[in-house]
Amino acid sequence: MSRILACWELGLGNGHITYLASAARGLAALGHESWLAARDVVTPRVIADAPFARIVQAPVWLRSSVDSMTYSYGQAIADAGFADDDGLVEIVRAWLALFDLAAPAAICAEHAPAALLAAHVARLPAARLGTPFTCPPAIRPMQGIAPWLGAAPDGADAVPDRVIRAVCRHFGAPMLAGVAELLATAAPFLTSWPELDSSQPPRTDSIHYGPLSGIAAVALPDWPAAPGPRIFVYLPFDRPMAPPLAAALGRRGWPVIWVCPTPPRFPLPGNIRHETEPVDIAAALRGATMLVSRGGHGVCLDAVRAGCPHLLMPDRVETRGHALQLAARGLGRLVPAWEAGPVGDCLDAMAMLDAPEHAACAAAAAAHAYYDADAMTARLGRDLAAALGLAGATRSD
Repeated sequence: MSRILACWELGLGNGHITYLASAARGLAALGHESWLAARDVVTPRVIADAPFARIVQAPVWLRSSVDSMTYSYGQAIADAGFADDDGLVEIVRAWLALFDLAAPAAICAEHAPAALLAAHVARLPAARLGTPFTCPPAIRPMQGIAPWLGAAPDGADAVPDRVIRAVCRHFGAPMLAGVAELLATAAPFLTSWPELDSSQPPRTDSIHYGPLSGIAAVALPDWPAAPGPRIFVYLPFDRPMAPPLAAALGRRGWPVIWVCPTPPRFPLPGNIRHETEPVDIAAALRGATMLVSRGGHGVCLDAVRAGCPHLLMPDRVETRGHALQLAARGLGRLVPAWEAGPVGDCLDAMAMLDAPEHAACAAAAAAHAYYDADAMTARLGRDLAAALGLAGATRSD
C-alpha cells in the first residue's frame, strides 16, 4: 500500500473536494491510502463517505498581491503567491514540511500549484486533477483563460515564470522555465466533459473522465406546494445577483428550492424553500424545469447529465467561461443584467417548454446516457496509479 497526499490550495466550494474524493476512492480500490491537505478543512464534512485517512490544513497564500486583468493561468495563480519570490519560498517550505510529516509516495493536486512546485523540489511523483480551468494544458504559450477578453498580452506569465525559477534556485531543484514547465511535471486528468472544455485545439493530453462519483448526498428535494415550473437554485446568498433573483422568483410564485449552506441576508419569499444541507442534485434536476446558478463546474456537469436547462449568472472568470460554453451549445442562457426585470424576463423565456434550450439539453443528456460514474472512477484510479508508478497500475487505453 502507498500513501497519496491529495492537495487543494485555491478556489472555493465542494467541487475541489469531490474530484479528489473520487480519485481517492479509485486508488483505495487498488489498496492505496489517501490523505487530504485542504484549503478549508471544514468543507470535506459535506462528504458523508469521505475516503481520506487524514484531513490536514494545506499551506495557503493569505496575502493578495495582484490587481490586474486576468488573461492566463499564470496570472490567475500569481495572486496565490506566484508573484512574490520570498513568499512562495515559504509556502513551498511549508508544503515540504507537510510532505515530511505525511510521507506520501506521490501527490495528486487539484488547483494546487505550490504543492506541485514543492513536489518538484522534493522529487515526488505528481498528478494534476481537475477542470479545464484548474488543470490546463502544459503548453507554451499558455492558452488564454478568458477568450472574451481577447488574446493574452505578450509576457502575461512573465512574473510567475520568474518566481518559479527563483524558487527552483533557492531549493537547488532542477530548473523550470516557468508555469508551463511546472504543469508538465504532472500528468493531467480532466474531471470534465467536452461541453465545458473550450481548449483549442481540443485536448489530447487527457481523456474527459466526466463528473465521477460526486458527493453522496441523501437529502431528497422537497418542493414547495406552489403551482408553476419548478426552479432549482444553486447560488450563495452573499452574491450580488441573489437579491434580484429572489425578487423575480417571488413575483412569479413558482416553487423554488434554493441550496446554500449559509442563511440569507434578505427576506425570502414564501415560495422559496431554503436548503442548507447538500441535496441530491441529480434528483432535484430531474424534477426541475430549470437550474439557476453562477456556473460552477460541478453543477454545470450535473445539469448536462440531467438534461436540465441552465440560467447562468457568472461572477468569476472561471464561471463565465463555463457559462459561455454552455450558452454557445444552446444548453443555457446568460442573464444580461442582475436586476429583477431582466432576470424575470429570462426566467419567463426559459420556463416555456418550447424554449430551444430544452431540446438541446435533452440531446446532451442522451449523449451521456450510458456514462457510468463508478466505472470511470475505477478507471481514474488505475490511470492515476500508472502515472504515479504505484502498485496495481494498469493504464487504460
